[in-house]
Amino acid sequence: MYQKEVFKELMYQFVLGEISPEGKAQLLKMIDDPQYADDLDYILRENYESIEPISESSESTQHFIEKLRVKMNVNKEIEEEADFTLFNWKRLVVAASVVVVLGLGYFKFSQKDTIAPAVVNNEKNVIPPGRTGAILTLADGSQIVLDSVANGVLANQSNTAVSKKDGELVYKGENNAKAVTNIMTTPRGRQYKLELSDGTKVWLNASSSITFPTSFAANERKVSIKGEVYFEVAKDKSRPFTVSVKDVEVKVLGTHFNINSYDDESEINTTLLEGSVLVGKKDKKVLLKPGQQAEIKNTGAVAVKELDNFDEVMAWKKGMFYFNNASLETVLRQLSRWYDVDIVFEKGVVSRNFEGEINRDLELSQVLKILEGNNIHFKIEGKVLRVMP
Repeated sequence: MYQKEVFKELMYQFVLGEISPEGKAQLLKMIDDPQYADDLDYILRENYESIEPISESSESTQHFIEKLRVKMNVNKEIEEEADFTLFNWKRLVVAASVVVVLGLGYFKFSQKDTIAPAVVNNEKNVIPPGRTGAILTLADGSQIVLDSVANGVLANQSNTAVSKKDGELVYKGENNAKAVTNIMTTPRGRQYKLELSDGTKVWLNASSSITFPTSFAANERKVSIKGEVYFEVAKDKSRPFTVSVKDVEVKVLGTHFNINSYDDESEINTTLLEGSVLVGKKDKKVLLKPGQQAEIKNTGAVAVKELDNFDEVMAWKKGMFYFNNASLETVLRQLSRWYDVDIVFEKGVVSRNFEGEINRDLELSQVLKILEGNNIHFKIEGKVLRVMP
């Protein structure tokens, strides 16, 4: 399975003109292997017009291109005979790379490729992607909209300075400073980065919040969150770091982990990238190792699974949507948070699963066009996204 993923990645690097000489040499050896035949046929068929000769004249390059052209000619004939109705593309240049798998279809679009917008009633309904921004609530209840304030010191609370620098909020103060409570909130369509007084780094996804002290106590560090938050906890053996989310606790000393706890999701997912964490409710706690994810149901039941990679978990932090056999409902919940829209399902919409990745920098209409397939359509009306059969 791993080698197949390597093969597909090399093929798409070639399609985009980004393949290295080493990658090309590896791919040249792999294209004759029967185990990759189906993937090769599909990728060539879907990217026939995108593949252009590379401006190198080495014998291996020409041999490689010759082999691909032979394959392409065969598959072009197959394509003309087949009836592919998953997508009906119009032309709109998009400066982004997009990979999407819908059902059995796998598609990749480079900066030269094109995506059509979904139905938009008028220019006022063009919905841009989310951006950096948040609201900071200070101990006295006053609020600062971080989207619009300039860099510099924003507040001083109990000997702790709060500063903004290049889209990040930083807390600096004395270790024995008296703590007061602050809250950072990211509305739908916003995300933000925060550095706590102990040096712990925190990233908030859209529609999330963190409640934290301006400085930590001598023997412990405690915060509480809602939504989805990624932590890189500063190591301090004398002060365990505890994250409370609903009635679940995640306890660490120093580690990297992500928590997804949105109210509209069916469970709380804690994923460990580095270090170790103890996670669970009261007496139902488990110790996670790197590469493991704990799913905690409302009942308190905890299921631990091994992850092959962190692509899906970390996609939001890297500016991507990543769908791994995700249901239509799951996909639309993510779009609702990032594009600040409400989802309305019309009668007759049948759920389906999606796989692949999409750049979060695209406008909503461009993302919807990628997702549109047989018997599913979208319509944007102000801040409402209608899903229709």
